[in-house]
Amino acid sequence: MAARGLTCTTAVHICYGYGIKANTDWKETLGQEWRQYAEVFPALAASSIQQVSLECYHSHVPPDLMALLKDKDVMVGVIDVASEVIETPEQVADTIGVALQHVPRNRIFPCTNCGLAPMSRDVAVKKLQALAQGAALARLRYGNGA
Repeated sequence: MAARGLTCTTAVHICYGYGIKANTDWKETLGQEWRQYAEVFPALAASSIQQVSLECYHSHVPPDLMALLKDKDVMVGVIDVASEVIETPEQVADTIGVALQHVPRNRIFPCTNCGLAPMSRDVAVKKLQALAQGAALARLRYGNGA
């Protein structure tokens, strides 16, 4: 309902919370697969929201659940913002490849898992470079629409 009447693209970001003890404690109870999103994603698919931003890289959400988002654009988080380790373009392209198994290529938008504000500028820039290089590699691997 909140998006009714807007002419811009509407999106929702599913954040797993970083550094908040209540979140990290809760996540430890979820096991290796966070299947609760099987209940949330159909509701998002039925909503008027146009894009769903998912934290995919190093996530415990099973990738096949992305298919439940039906005709939504999916912003696929391919950069881990909880680590200062710089992803390789190959890792980024691999994550995009996993998403392509469940979401049509014209609906995938590679992005970071969340914001890069907690990172040093140098690390953030290198992570964004890896994102760009990995997206370019994915286009070579999987076709121009990736």
